[in-house]
Amino acid sequence: MKKTLKIILFSCIVGTLLATTFFLSIKEKANAKNKPVLYAFQVGVFKNKDNANNFKNRYETAKIFWDDEYYRVFIGITSENKEILEGIFNEKNYSYYVKELDVIDELEIEVKKYDELYRQTSEENKSLVLKNLLESLPNEL
Repeated sequence: MKKTLKIILFSCIVGTLLATTFFLSIKEKANAKNKPVLYAFQVGVFKNKDNANNFKNRYETAKIFWDDEYYRVFIGITSENKEILEGIFNEKNYSYYVKELDVIDELEIEVKKYDELYRQTSEENKSLVLKNLLESLPNEL
């Protein structure tokens, strides 16, 4: 009888620990989903800043961002115009990667201002809006 009771108690403890671990994992993922996300159009990643600078010069709107390990060359960042920018960059035959960035609320608000301006501006000024947006952002995201 005591042996059976010990097995049941041990099983309850192990089950509780597993359930708690699983719950905390799901809760952490749910909290991550609530963070603002920006879409960065990345065209290059470099360890060497000079190489990044040389590559950046190929693009009209490019800016280099540092992430404590790499120099990343972005040609656009948006929170709301992802499909529009994809269409424009595809039309120009740019090879890019859309990188999702978890950011602070203030940065998302700044980008949303430019997103609205981008939608309202004429075609010939859209590159200028993208360039100004990138220049307004800190060099480390």
